[in-house]
Amino acid sequence: MATSIITDLDYIYLSSHLPEEVSFETDAASLKIGIYVNNKKVFTSDYYPYSMEVTIRDIRYIVEAAMISERLSLSTLKIVATEPVEQKSNTTYDENGNIYVNFDEQPAEPITETVDGIKVVFCQFRTSRGSDTFLNQSFLTTRSSVLLPRSGQMKLCHFSKANAHPKNDVLVYYEETAHPGRVLTYRYSSTSVQTTVQKVIVTELSHSYFTSIVNKVNFTGCRVLGVEYRLGNRLINIFFTDEEPTATFKFLNAFNIMETAYLFNTTTIKTDVDRTETVCGNQTQFYDETVKVRHEVETAPLTHDEAMWLNQMLTSRLVLKPVDNYDTTQILISDISSEVSDSDKELVRIKFSWKYADGNEWL
Repeated sequence: MATSIITDLDYIYLSSHLPEEVSFETDAASLKIGIYVNNKKVFTSDYYPYSMEVTIRDIRYIVEAAMISERLSLSTLKIVATEPVEQKSNTTYDENGNIYVNFDEQPAEPITETVDGIKVVFCQFRTSRGSDTFLNQSFLTTRSSVLLPRSGQMKLCHFSKANAHPKNDVLVYYEETAHPGRVLTYRYSSTSVQTTVQKVIVTELSHSYFTSIVNKVNFTGCRVLGVEYRLGNRLINIFFTDEEPTATFKFLNAFNIMETAYLFNTTTIKTDVDRTETVCGNQTQFYDETVKVRHEVETAPLTHDEAMWLNQMLTSRLVLKPVDNYDTTQILISDISSEVSDSDKELVRIKFSWKYADGNEWL
């Protein structure tokens, strides 16, 4: 018997670009197909060939479901097709004509066809660019620009090939503390191997990070206004503001990576009290009281890019609210009103309500 794969597969995929079908050619009576994500079996089933061909479908659904449950942004996909094992039998007869059938105690090794080493980066969206091209040109976020408070920070992620050494080119716009209002620039570049294996690299960026870099060459002190941050062919613009955010959320974005959203908005807290009233001995009392608290948010005007990115938070599987400098708690978002227009004349505002998942309020 012989089994071989007949679907051409790339070495890396965005999960949204995984092939709809994977086919094997076989002359075996059946194949047992196993799908592994990070060497953990997530699917197995017996398939029976039609015209000597077996086709597996819903690859994307199977792989993404496994990555979601394990909170993976990068995984290794393996598909194993195993032919049924034939046990050889020995038939003997005794002098009375009785038939005895004996099977080999150690069956033959199963014949397998393995597709291994395929890297998958979780992504909810499709792109007209191929997976490899997209990952070489994009960070693992849909934002092209970021507005950060000076007290905040962001984690910027990208996929790196093994032993890759992209050029990190950063242009910082700043003003000297002694001469406010005069905008200066400082550019620095570096090239280094970030990893010896394929992995997702996380870089933490903040106002204090860029300030420390500029202060190494400008000893009078500075205040960073914005940054053009390049890594190879990837580019993102970062702007800093003195305004403090009125709400901060953390959520899993389209790449299954936790991002932080600093919102400048107005929040209305609504409390709904449901209780039953009764009169006992001329005295009124309440019982079966239920208190529900909702936080209604209307964002400040957003760019089209910001609004499309924030929509990911509204539909994210996991949204967290910081309750202090160290802890977060899960929240649930509801009553979403999101209409994103690409018109230059209309300001985009998003409205939504949220509440703590455990039903408690935090101080």
